[in-house]
Amino acid sequence: MLSGRINSDLEALIEIRVEDSQGNFHLIWCVLDTGFTGFLALPVSIIRFLELAPRGSRQTTLLSGTVLHLPVYLAAVDWQGESVEVSVLQTEQESLVGMALLENSTLTVQVWDGGTVTIEPR
Repeated sequence: MLSGRINSDLEALIEIRVEDSQGNFHLIWCVLDTGFTGFLALPVSIIRFLELAPRGSRQTTLLSGTVLHLPVYLAAVDWQGESVEVSVLQTEQESLVGMALLENSTLTVQVWDGGTVTIEPR
């Protein structure tokens, strides 16, 4: 089971472990984004710090309708106790966990400042 919290902006946050190019894991706070169908999105500063391997680019359509071509990287994350390789989109600012990483999980959210977020395997 993973757990997190709701912040004062009512964002659901979880801390995930992402592996760098040297095999070390780093904890990164991410916003759960149910509108994001990918696995993980990280800012370029974190991608550079982790020295993630580039894997091309992907066309992405934002909720506003804006179409972007974003760089894609490959990373290993510790998800529910298992190492999982995921695609990582490069973002401008926020670290996001998308629905692809949450697949086959039960998400429970207490939507108030300081509320809890839990993610359990199916």
